[in-house]
Order: sequence, then C-alpha cells, then structure tokens
Amino acid sequence: MEILLKVPPKSPLKFMCISKPWLRLVSSHKLVKTRVKLTANEKECSHHRVIFQDSTGNFKVSRLPPLFHTEKRTELFDMDSPMETPTAHTWIVGSVNGLICMYSNIEELVLWNPTIRKCKKLPTFGAKLRRDCSYYLKYGFGYDESHDDYKVVVIQCIYDDGGSYDSVVNIYGLRTDSWRTIDKFHGNLLINSSGKFVDGKLYWALSADVDTFNMCNIISLDLADESWKSLPLPTSYGEGSYPLTLGVVGNDLSVLCPNCYEGTNSDVWIMKHSGVKVSWTKKFTINHPKDLGEFIFFSYIFSIPSCQSNKGEILLLLPPIIMIYDGSTRQLEVVDQYKECFAAEIYVESFVDPLLIAHNHLADNSSFVASLDSVFVSKTVKKTLHHSGWSNVMLEEMHALEENHTWDLVDLPNRKKLGGFGYQEYLRSWLSSRGSVYGATVGFYCSGGV
Repeated sequence: MEILLKVPPKSPLKFMCISKPWLRLVSSHKLVKTRVKLTANEKECSHHRVIFQDSTGNFKVSRLPPLFHTEKRTELFDMDSPMETPTAHTWIVGSVNGLICMYSNIEELVLWNPTIRKCKKLPTFGAKLRRDCSYYLKYGFGYDESHDDYKVVVIQCIYDDGGSYDSVVNIYGLRTDSWRTIDKFHGNLLINSSGKFVDGKLYWALSADVDTFNMCNIISLDLADESWKSLPLPTSYGEGSYPLTLGVVGNDLSVLCPNCYEGTNSDVWIMKHSGVKVSWTKKFTINHPKDLGEFIFFSYIFSIPSCQSNKGEILLLLPPIIMIYDGSTRQLEVVDQYKECFAAEIYVESFVDPLLIAHNHLADNSSFVASLDSVFVSKTVKKTLHHSGWSNVMLEEMHALEENHTWDLVDLPNRKKLGGFGYQEYLRSWLSSRGSVYGATVGFYCSGGV
C-alpha cells in the first residue's frame, strides 16, 4: 500500500484489471481516503486540476500549476460530459475529494469523478418539491466526515406575489442513495449560486431584498448534525448596496466585499474559527482592472474558485478571465482568457468511486466476504449490517431468530445445511421476506459481486 501511495494518481488504475485482489486493494476504503488527504494537502498542487465549461455544455480540463505562469497559454484537454442528456444546460455545484457535483435544467443531478471516469446519477428529488408555487433552486455539495458520507443539498426557495418567502430543504446521502427533507433555515433569499463547503459545513449568503440583493447575513449548514447557524459579516461591509460573493481560499471561507463608495477595489476577507467564535481577517484588497468592467466583481452570480501558490499568489478564476493577485504589489494581472468558457471548478485527482460508495450502503463488501468464510457467520453478518446502517429492528429480529435456533451458527467451509437449505440460500430467503432491498443485497454479494 505504501508504494501505491507514492505513484501518480492514475497509475494504480492500471492495476485494477489484473485480478480481483488488485481491484480490492486499489479501491480499498483505506487507500482511497489516505490518497485524498495526501493530494489535497500537497503544497505544489501537482494533482489539482481545473475543469472549464463552455456555453454548449462541453468540458475542458487543465493542470492547475501552469495557470500560475504567464509566459504561455495553458493547454486544455477535452472531457466528455457525464450527463445522460449532454445537450441539457449544465452547472457545476462544487467539488470535494475529487468528486464533482453537477446539475442540469431538467433537474438531473450527478456525482462525477473525472479522474476514474465514474459517474453516479442521483435519484430524482422532484417528488420532494412543491409544484404549486413560484420557486428557484439552490444547491450545495459537501462531505460529512463523521458519517463518512457525501451529501448534496437542494433548497427550494419559494416566493409569491405578496412578498412572502419560504423554503424546503432536501438532503441526499450517497451511502443511503436517498433523499430526505430536513429543517429549513430562518431567513429570506439565498443569493449565491451554490453553497461553499468548508470544514464539514456548507455556507450560503442571504438577502432581505430581492430588488437590490442587499446582504442580510451568512448562514451555514453542518452536514453532520444538519443544524443551521447564522454568521456575522465582516465589519467593513456596513450597509453596502452590493451583494457579497462567497468563495474558498485554501481551507477557509472567503468573502469578496466590494467597496461600494469608491467602486475601485474590493476587499477579500477570510473567516477564522476560535472555538465557537467566528472572526474575519482582511486578507488583501483587489484593485479593479479598468478594462474588465465592474460587473465581474459586483454580480452575485459569480462564485470564485481560487487557489494560493507557494509564493503567496492568489489565482482567481472568474470565467472567462483567469487572474493572479500579487499581495506584495496589490495588483491583479490577467494571465489568460477563455472566451468560450463561462464556469470553472478546481478539483483534486482521486479514486473516490461514487458508484462503489452507493452500493456499499447495503452491506460492506469486504466484511461480508470475510463473513462467508467464518465459522461464526451470523455474528459477523450482524456486525456488518450494523455498520452498514441497518435498523435496530432488523438486527433485533436477526438476534431473535438466532436465540430461537431458527438461525444457527453455520460452518460454511463444510457446507452444513440448515433446514434443508445452505446458509447463503437461507439468508437470501429470509432477507427477501423482509423486503426487496435486503434480498437484492444478499443476492448481489452471494453471487460474487464485487
């Protein structure tokens, strides 16, 4: 495993076709998580990529480090769309650990890993939406480390002609491959294109005025306990008439705060936590390039993917413009332009497989395979199902069956029979009687699925 951690990210993919043991090793949960941590914290950003999207829905990918060099134009590589309907208008929600969340105008949502070319289409959330009203949707994508789960949030912002507002918050968990409705936030209009993910939380900007988009506050959703909180604003914002733009610099939430009185620059503030207390530190001030127009900085539709180099330079992606901010000179330099691109996102190469995670919510593959070779099969299976999120009711029923000797301990290597059935057949039959999902689970693993 130590060797696999040191080779380039795409190299181990070649080993997956050698044999099942190699496949299991390369796709093992421990290896995937360790690689994610190593590449995400790498200062050189050699495994970071930028994906650009053009107006026709096509994608192009570039390595991140060359974007910091102004001597030559960065090379772009074509990337096929992962959407089932490539012609639909598509938007990027965000990227976490190599997974990119995307949605389309036909309410198609996917989790896509462009490194390993794996894509998971999410089940429809349409049944969770109110159709008897005017509304718009806001999205968020993040990682819940405490539950080791990737989550997508879709907020239905509802409004009527009378000026009243409401919201319905839907959350999707990759491990359960299902949607739920959770408690809504207190406030009015969400004005950011998508939530910004930082340290287990998603952040959105709220406005109290639909006409001017004056800022009200910033709210956060903790993906672990699904609780909402309101954050204070940077002190310099005051009563500005322009909306704030949320972003992420390094591992911190950032706010681009236009100087609405002078109109010649914008301040970038970084949020820091000290226990439960939140504070803001002004990171730098950007002087607006006169030839770009103020709409780039003031429009609420822009989300700013950014990255910091070893030299302290800040790369700002405001498609179609790519700029570098030099903190020593307070100057913003345009280094490239991709006129055909209107969106960009930074992601890190990884082996995170959304399809494998969604399948493993039914039963942990490695534990289940181990249980089939165990003398104390039922105990191992119960432990496996418990860690896979099965309900206590199901586990109690399994325990009751074992106590009543309906389900006995089986020596699989010797293929002892139980009531005329082999263990696999018995387990398949019993779980099938408890529901199609459980029956399908055992059918998959007992048939040798990997």
